[in-house]
Amino acid sequence: MSDPPCPEPRHLEPNDPVRPAALVLVAVAEPPLDERRPWLERADLVDALTVPGADTPVYLTDDGVAITTTGIGKSDAATTTTALLASPGLDLESAYVLSAGIAGGPPSRAALGSVALADAIVDWDRKHRWDRTETDDERSDDPAESIDTLAYRPRDYVHRLEDRLLEPALDAAAQIDLGADSDVRIYQDRYPTAPDDGPTVEVGTTVCGDEFWHGPRYAREVDWLCEQYGVASYATTQMEDAATTTALERFGLLERYLSVRAVANYDRPAPGETVEESFDGTEASLALAIDNAERVGSAVVEALLETDPVGIRG
Repeated sequence: MSDPPCPEPRHLEPNDPVRPAALVLVAVAEPPLDERRPWLERADLVDALTVPGADTPVYLTDDGVAITTTGIGKSDAATTTTALLASPGLDLESAYVLSAGIAGGPPSRAALGSVALADAIVDWDRKHRWDRTETDDERSDDPAESIDTLAYRPRDYVHRLEDRLLEPALDAAAQIDLGADSDVRIYQDRYPTAPDDGPTVEVGTTVCGDEFWHGPRYAREVDWLCEQYGVASYATTQMEDAATTTALERFGLLERYLSVRAVANYDRPAPGETVEESFDGTEASLALAIDNAERVGSAVVEALLETDPVGIRG
């Protein structure tokens, strides 16, 4: 499938900075995880910018929304976000920022294709992992026996996002008709604890990590870490948002950020599956999640620009 028609990227002019109304960050622009495609296909693009240090060009819509990719993982996301924030030719002081894309999730929480808005973002990689096999005859299933919060911890590695943004965003998301897919529902039904309905809009904790973990034992550890930080059990898992929020916080812009993630796969095998077979979900569940993430993300951006909940638009 060819890319949608896009303007030719141009270099930024430091003396004449571009001032987007919103910045949308997706991770990937390559099939089969092309999270950017529906954003570009459904927008009227009027400009494209080359930003040194960014992953791909920044595309601008006719209503002032900037769209770009960060790359996969925390180092890529931190690098791209920082490059955008530090660029003298790109002024984000009056822009809302949204991460939008796919995620994993526990089967008991939501249907495949559901979209979760994060109220807290936990960094999964900042922890101790203990190997106690020399002192224990058997490995314990108690997460507290295998992981712990860092002994040196200048702060808890969790970002709590602004209720002022979440309220209008959730109101807008609730009005969206989410896509559904019969093949995805058939696969979802293989999980006995999964919901009996189709995609919904949720709110909850998202956990960010560079580790590709999969399976119920690790899921219990993720839940344990969330509990230590005083946030709710996780709704989604992804690989970029802790880095994005850290960069935004360093620049004093965290208050205008939200994360929108659609569940593309469950974080453990269905009965009769191996972890390798279940890890990626299905082609249909990936496509559904990418589509629903854009549907909700676009509505959220529109609502933030219309209501300006933190008063940055002037």
